[in-house]
Amino acid sequence: MASRRGVNVMHFWGQRDRPLSPSEIARKDPILAQSPMPTDLREMASRRSLYVSAPAGKHPAAKLVKIDEGNGRSLWQVNIPNQAGQQVIALPGRTAVRTTPEEVVAAIDPAVSVSGKRPDWLHQLYQPRTLPRAAEPRLQRFNGRRVTPMYVFGNDSRQPYQDTSYPWGCVGKVYNSEGKIGSGALVYGDIVVTAGHVVPWNDVYNHNWWMRFVPDYFNGSSLYGAGVESYVSDVLGYDTGNQVAGYDWAICKLYTPVGQQAGYFGFNGYDSGWDGLNVWTVLGYPVAIAGGEEPSWQGGIDIHDDDGDSNGGQELESNNSAVTPGDSGGPIFAWWGSDPRVVGVVSGQEEEYQFPFSTDDNNIFSSGSGFANLIAWGRSNWG
Repeated sequence: MASRRGVNVMHFWGQRDRPLSPSEIARKDPILAQSPMPTDLREMASRRSLYVSAPAGKHPAAKLVKIDEGNGRSLWQVNIPNQAGQQVIALPGRTAVRTTPEEVVAAIDPAVSVSGKRPDWLHQLYQPRTLPRAAEPRLQRFNGRRVTPMYVFGNDSRQPYQDTSYPWGCVGKVYNSEGKIGSGALVYGDIVVTAGHVVPWNDVYNHNWWMRFVPDYFNGSSLYGAGVESYVSDVLGYDTGNQVAGYDWAICKLYTPVGQQAGYFGFNGYDSGWDGLNVWTVLGYPVAIAGGEEPSWQGGIDIHDDDGDSNGGQELESNNSAVTPGDSGGPIFAWWGSDPRVVGVVSGQEEEYQFPFSTDDNNIFSSGSGFANLIAWGRSNWG
């Protein structure tokens, strides 16, 4: 169905040329930074913000009290009096909407760019600086058989990393008002893409929701600085009757456009002709890696099959990847030249029946033209 602005539901965004292979990536040289850290990012990194709700017309009160001093440092306590109606809160979101594919494409600028952005102050590396992976407790049943949480095919090759270079710092941790934790990726200066099921839709219906995104989260705060984070002001997803995998994506507008300084991924459609190519990378914050306190990297993944429909939903199936809780919403991406582009997000796992008497276990990444259309809509209307 064509829209009034020249984009249709099944529009293919980006390039149909295959992404770079691991060997081609290995031959690429890093791109070095050309400027210092921006002043506004340095200022953001140097402060943390608390949000206080108070009745209209009343000024919130706060007081600093020194409680200890020694070893060349002092310890302060921030006291916020418990005045009537005053409380410390998360910054609430404004709008969270589920819409239709047709409404999305009707408001897309067909000339919108699909490219990512590397800020001049950041190096670009084609693989992250990985860390040793700590040994994890071996889970077993009473009979001694090994228990593996969710789907990890073969050896779990995920590795933690610590890196502020582009694009590794464009991935962050997502918190929400329902207590869920997931992953997300910057795809524009003020836009994060994540899984639809990471959005606190139940709280949205109760008009009391929030989401918080911390780019390049590592052990408690962003590697860019403790104050580099943002709450989400608006969310857009698809109304699919609570279907999960094929349409399990949402875009989030940030109150603070941290992607302007941290950079952001590009985006691209997925071509089924790429099935079987081990060109994909998955990033996220699985609890299985350092308790979800460090980002993880897994490269060389292939998609062995994909299923889609005429409304733009697409499920990418992989059985040589590792996906566990906390990964939800993390990007699956590849490189087109020097441009890293997201093609989908981590959704979940499935057990697929295979005729006549077997099942096929898969990790599922949500992708498709609808996914790309949503990002294009965000860049057209929120950027």
